[in-house]
Amino acid sequence: MKLNHRPILLLLLGLTVTSGAATSPCTFTEDWTRCVCDIMGLHNPQSLICVDALELELRDSRLEVSEMGAALDLSYLQFTRINKLILNNVTISFSFIMRLIPFLPHELREIDIISSALEVGRPVQLPELWEASQLTALLLEDVAVDPSLLQPSFQPFHRWLFSSLASLGLVRSGLAEIDCDWAQRVENLTDLDLSENPVSYTGLQNISHCSSLSFKSLKSLHLSGSNLTSLQPLCTPLSLTPALARLDVSRNNFSIIHFPRCLQLKPLRTLNLSHSGITEVHSLLSASLEELDLSYNSLEVFSSPLQMLKKLYLSYNRLIRLPSLDNLPRLKQLKVDSNLLSLLINGTSVNTSKLEQLDVLHAGRNPYRCDCALSETINFLDSTDSVSVEDYPEEFLCASPAAQQGTQIMNLSLESCEKPKPTSETQHHHGRTSSPTAQQGTEIMNSSLGPSVKPTGGTRHHHGSPLCLTLFVGLLSGLICFC
Repeated sequence: MKLNHRPILLLLLGLTVTSGAATSPCTFTEDWTRCVCDIMGLHNPQSLICVDALELELRDSRLEVSEMGAALDLSYLQFTRINKLILNNVTISFSFIMRLIPFLPHELREIDIISSALEVGRPVQLPELWEASQLTALLLEDVAVDPSLLQPSFQPFHRWLFSSLASLGLVRSGLAEIDCDWAQRVENLTDLDLSENPVSYTGLQNISHCSSLSFKSLKSLHLSGSNLTSLQPLCTPLSLTPALARLDVSRNNFSIIHFPRCLQLKPLRTLNLSHSGITEVHSLLSASLEELDLSYNSLEVFSSPLQMLKKLYLSYNRLIRLPSLDNLPRLKQLKVDSNLLSLLINGTSVNTSKLEQLDVLHAGRNPYRCDCALSETINFLDSTDSVSVEDYPEEFLCASPAAQQGTQIMNLSLESCEKPKPTSETQHHHGRTSSPTAQQGTEIMNSSLGPSVKPTGGTRHHHGSPLCLTLFVGLLSGLICFC
């Protein structure tokens, strides 16, 4: 068994190690990867317990040099293995940032600032000889930023912060317009998240006035929860992103999707339109799409032909039938759980062979009607080896008839649903007795569809016997009358 030498080393140093206890200024998470400290953790020698952590979280504090003392020593941080710094629910002065930067670990690649405030306070003289940081990812989520931090006087700080960034998140930051100077400093981003900001139509259009601006490396853009009502305003900013492959515009207010030509021509691979109140999808989507998320909308029909699509998420809509897989020849993952489907296989637009093209299927939590029309669906679910139906059988329940409500469909008996031999007599009986109305409220395992009798002992019933019995009884009656 491999020993964890970290706690042993700390005990030898005479330090107290806790996991979640409130008595220590610094605690480790259970997996020993993140060290969480309050303000006292930066003063206390117990902060040395973080020396072997991969992530350091400072929380619930005010980080201000004047309040913490000019003798604050952060030099030990440069000897740690920390690759991610998290500032959570703190107020951070720029003077503290200046004190912190020289001692940041060489391995540091990510900084997350969450539910916090960045303050400048008094004017700061910035050194010009800062080298660019090694940061690749920066997230500011629900952070109030002092506007003066964006002024030209802070350009040395901007160069240090943005030069090597590949991923930038400004979530719930109050961003209404995109400043040209700031935008040009982050031209090399591959991932940009501007979700939940009140970006206006004018703000999106004004970016076209930034001279020679091009996000030529940007592959992923997130504009979730941005109060968009149409995709058309995105044409201007997206004209600056020739390599864009992933677009997230979920949690907006689209209702009816009209996919503009500017997006149809984009080489998009992934499109997220979930949680947007969509009732209809008009016009062709991007032909290059491989993953499409339309979950949590109000779609009743989906019929867009997407030849390259591999993943389609339609959970939590109002679909009454599966989309035709003829239009989706490369589809491998399909999610249609929590819709209004009463069966999966209808023998026309969707049959067993079409479903066999999938690798993964989610189709539970639908109002399945447990009559004989469902038999082909159940046979497929029970027998398929090629398709992973990940929510079967637990989430596949009968919604009707009333006697079957809540029953797992795998527990139904379908022997009485076997098709009889195609004789005129049996065809007559089936036409007379197999109506769903006639069977409503009857348990499927006890239903009598046609003249067949429920088999017992595993023996198959022969449909010719009732005809012989009828002829015999007729002959006997004739003899009696003759006598």
